[in-house]
Amino acid sequence: MGDENYPVDPRVQWAMDVMDQEGINFEADWEKLIVPVNLAAMFPAAVGLNNLITRRPIKTNMLFAVAAAPFMFGLGVKLREWRSNVNKENMALMKHYILTHPERFPEPKRSKFIDVIKPWNAYRT
Repeated sequence: MGDENYPVDPRVQWAMDVMDQEGINFEADWEKLIVPVNLAAMFPAAVGLNNLITRRPIKTNMLFAVAAAPFMFGLGVKLREWRSNVNKENMALMKHYILTHPERFPEPKRSKFIDVIKPWNAYRT
């Protein structure tokens, strides 16, 4: 539903209802940690792989990589926040465009699922 500040044209109310998430976040907790944890693990994994390739002991130069892990985790959190803000801005832009050009968004015709299914023909050679 539309904000109280912006009246919604009845022709595009259906689109605003589709885009409304009703305050529910559909992202799981583990999905929020994918980017920060991967960035934090990148330096130790890269140093370990480099040590394997150059045939050095695995833990050589690992201190700096482990010390950089918390900073990379923080960078991953900030990266997620930035991307989330970009997505929110894009969603606001789409809503604004729909509200200012309702004639370009006709309501789709409702159809039953059985009417959409077409008969299947097996084309075998």
